[in-house]
Amino acid sequence: MPPIIKKLFIWGNLGLVLFLIASVARDESREWKKYQKKFFELEAQELQTKLASSADEEEKHSLEKQIRAKKKAGLEVRQMIVGDLNRIDRCITCHVGMDPLSNPALETPFKENPYRGHPGDFLKTHAPNKYGCTVCHQGQGLATTVKDAHGFVKHWEEPLLKPPFIQASCAKCHANFENIPYAQTAKLGKELFTKNGCYGCHAIKGWGGIISEDLGEIASKPLSRALAGLDLSKTKLSEDQMNIQTYIMLHLTKDPMELVPGDPLGHMGDPISPSGMPPFYLELKEDEAKAIATYLMSMASEKMPHDYYVYAPPKPEPSFDSPAERGKYVYQKYGCAACHGVEAKDGHRNFNAQGPGQDPNAEDQIAQMAKGKEPNLRETAGTFTREELRVKIQNGVPSTDIVKFKADGPTPPLYMPAWKDKIKGQELEDLITYLLSIAKKGEEW
Repeated sequence: MPPIIKKLFIWGNLGLVLFLIASVARDESREWKKYQKKFFELEAQELQTKLASSADEEEKHSLEKQIRAKKKAGLEVRQMIVGDLNRIDRCITCHVGMDPLSNPALETPFKENPYRGHPGDFLKTHAPNKYGCTVCHQGQGLATTVKDAHGFVKHWEEPLLKPPFIQASCAKCHANFENIPYAQTAKLGKELFTKNGCYGCHAIKGWGGIISEDLGEIASKPLSRALAGLDLSKTKLSEDQMNIQTYIMLHLTKDPMELVPGDPLGHMGDPISPSGMPPFYLELKEDEAKAIATYLMSMASEKMPHDYYVYAPPKPEPSFDSPAERGKYVYQKYGCAACHGVEAKDGHRNFNAQGPGQDPNAEDQIAQMAKGKEPNLRETAGTFTREELRVKIQNGVPSTDIVKFKADGPTPPLYMPAWKDKIKGQELEDLITYLLSIAKKGEEW
């Protein structure tokens, strides 16, 4: 054998041996093995404590046997295959205490994750081998490292749902989630969604406004579509942190006009208004924003098997003592507050519509256009007769009829749809009664 071939053979074999050693070392140092070892050590320590206080010989023998078994326990990737939901979850590889095969009680005395058992009594009615983990918690079920499994990585759009957002999973399957003690944040979110008039612009599965997108599947919206037009420089978030949950929260805790700035001066063609979404970041507390986001995170395209879904009877319309009270309810029901404010106390902004304090000679025309505003109904409703209000509500105010501040500027994003096919009959009459009841009278002008 030529010397050069001999040397290559020796060095090649040495490299192969080193590669095998490195592979074994890497495999032994895997994250999940560390957690499994620690879990079995903790279990052995618990058993050792019981052994030290036991006086029964038979019990001692059983405890000693269990301790030996824990010390020799094999390390393995554990998984649950949930065929009905088309999921394979390996979460129990690290969360061994929640493995129904090795720990049927699904309880542990440990307080620290991932060694603790599942809080509450959820698993009594949500057996892990039927539901798995990710159907509620989200995350990346096949992954076996903490970061990847929790899903806070680039291109994974369903990261782990932390409290209170985990309650979105209750609302996803339970039509009666408002009556579930563990889903009260989601319930509050639904109430706030209605109170703040979100239905005025957005529909949920076809019911609601047409000004903006239907949010019935917002939790499943592709992130690439959600981020289109979004100015990420205003978020101070990395790509790994961007997902639909943070996307929704940003719209509730930041200025939507800055997040989606549009092109109001028409640098790239026709002028485009920034987002018309009201500045809820000025009106909502942080826990209220989280509540709305929790409710919206339940709006997914995933279809649950019928035996997983809990139906609820439709709610009856509430009764009221007066037409004005019912009119107030109608105002809220159809989302009038989206433009005109909660209880019609003040109109929200409407970019490039006529508004107070606008200066046509000001240098910063974008700032002036941003002062555009929807009418304050408490000030304007009284200037209409009952019949005029009826016609206005039925026919609406199309975007082409909105008076612009800057004539060659963008079309204001908010307009009043024609409500004649939705608000009619007694609801319409009671809404008019309510608006006239809160309107300033002639002598107050």
